[in-house]
Amino acid sequence: MKKLFDWKIALLAIIILATFLRFYQLGSIPVGLLNDEANKGYDAYSLLLTGKDQWGVFLPLINLKGFGDYPPPLYQYLSIIPVSIWGLSAFSIRFISVLSGVFSVAVIFLVGRKLFNVKVGLFSALLLAILPWAIGLSRVGMESNLAILLLLLSLFFGIKNADRNSLRNLIIAVFFLAISLYTYSAYTLLAPLIFIVILFDNFFKKKLNLKIILFPILIFLLMIFPLFINKGSASVRFSQVGLTTNINSIGLLDNLNTQIGQCKNQYAPIFCKIVDNKIVLFSSTFIKNYLSHFSPNLLYVNGTVTQYSILPERGLDYIFASILLILGLYYLVKINNNKKVSFILILLFLLSPIPDSLTGDGNFSRASAMQPMMVLIEAVGIYYLISIIGLVKNVYTKSLAFSLIILVVVFSVSSFFITYTTYFKNNYSIFSQYGYKDLMTTVAKEKGNYDRVYISSHLNDAKQYVYYLFYNRYDPKNYQTKKEVSYSLASDGWVSVNKLENIYFINSVLPVEQDSSLSSQKVLVISSPKDFPKAIKPIFTVKDKLGNVIFEAINLSDLIRYNQQHKELIFNENI
Repeated sequence: MKKLFDWKIALLAIIILATFLRFYQLGSIPVGLLNDEANKGYDAYSLLLTGKDQWGVFLPLINLKGFGDYPPPLYQYLSIIPVSIWGLSAFSIRFISVLSGVFSVAVIFLVGRKLFNVKVGLFSALLLAILPWAIGLSRVGMESNLAILLLLLSLFFGIKNADRNSLRNLIIAVFFLAISLYTYSAYTLLAPLIFIVILFDNFFKKKLNLKIILFPILIFLLMIFPLFINKGSASVRFSQVGLTTNINSIGLLDNLNTQIGQCKNQYAPIFCKIVDNKIVLFSSTFIKNYLSHFSPNLLYVNGTVTQYSILPERGLDYIFASILLILGLYYLVKINNNKKVSFILILLFLLSPIPDSLTGDGNFSRASAMQPMMVLIEAVGIYYLISIIGLVKNVYTKSLAFSLIILVVVFSVSSFFITYTTYFKNNYSIFSQYGYKDLMTTVAKEKGNYDRVYISSHLNDAKQYVYYLFYNRYDPKNYQTKKEVSYSLASDGWVSVNKLENIYFINSVLPVEQDSSLSSQKVLVISSPKDFPKAIKPIFTVKDKLGNVIFEAINLSDLIRYNQQHKELIFNENI
């Protein structure tokens, strides 16, 4: 009874730690709001008030339109609850993600205990609770964090089942796995791979009973069938970020054509086609992308440039965890008696980066399925390390070793948390689009004083219109009509809102209208202060967390007057 009580207290303490690390200042760190967060929040807000998404579709079940990326809808539907309680805010749209992060800590304990023992379960929960990658991802409104929870639930019910409850658990596992496809588009590829692994585990060295195996397969196929008869989010999203279709592939193909051209100058064309072709190019790129996910630089040193909205420049995991990962892999391969469990855990770890490898070399969100697999292996590693230390006979040496482990872990977590809540909060604010709240609420107050308001996206590639909708709680009924909205559709599916009421969103470096009729209108121009002469006094400015001006608003008439005085002509074809 005492041991049972002890592990429950330990698990409760870990969950409390995970809750604190994820909920502390949730609404203000990260200080801004990612455009995907604002988009999810406004869709949830629109569904709450009207039953329709922001594009006027009634209760969309397969996917939403979003920015033209057609995201799965589950996260937005779940977010209706916190939005209805706390209103439309950063906290409410991040609530489902952070709650998923806390629940994932509890569920990974169950997975670790089921695969190994209580100690591995507790170590798994602790490592996931303090993992920088998991903390950062939990604190933004990303559907990938909800997908991790569903993945863990499917593994808990799907792997290492006893014969008496295998079918029941398999059906539950299939349910959670199928739901993950309605959560995050990357799981369109990953979920079927996980499903195959679960089937392998359940029927390895067993006589296959078709009645048993066909039932969960049928459930899985029926649940995901609507995704394949509809314009699914996965196909659209892959066309936008996929290895062979994203904008970076243009550069790859240009290099390939150059290589082929130079090859033909010296060798036979048939030989050049064999060694230089799209299959070789994209296969080698995929392999390079895949291997980069296991790079020490990505995991333990510098991380990836895509993470700056959730983490500063640092490894996605702690440096000390690299030792645990190596020890865990060694234990699984060489020592663990249950080779099937070892094989499945390592296989899941190797499969998890595949979806992201088809799009790039390390996206913090698309590669996030690696988190639970990596943590489970590290937990095995710390279990193995502690068992080695336990063999030491000298009490003082043993105590020193345990004390050193605790000191390293506490120092690493404390150092990360202090940096995250101070340096990251201030110096990386631009990566979380800080400033748009002040900008858009000020624009809402000022727009009535002007005939037109021009906002330039020169500073960043944010979908600026959605911040106006989100921070001003724009009436969804009005926006759904699109009467005062002008938008365009790019060839790859992305939607750009160019006008909302008298507010114009433009891509120009310096928004100056050629049309002479504008000189008789009252026009407000907003862009980076670098785009305007310093001599022009701004109407208002927006500063970042360090006090630097990131947005500046001036009267167009002042700019025209300044240009006339200095005999400068500045043109912009986009207005």
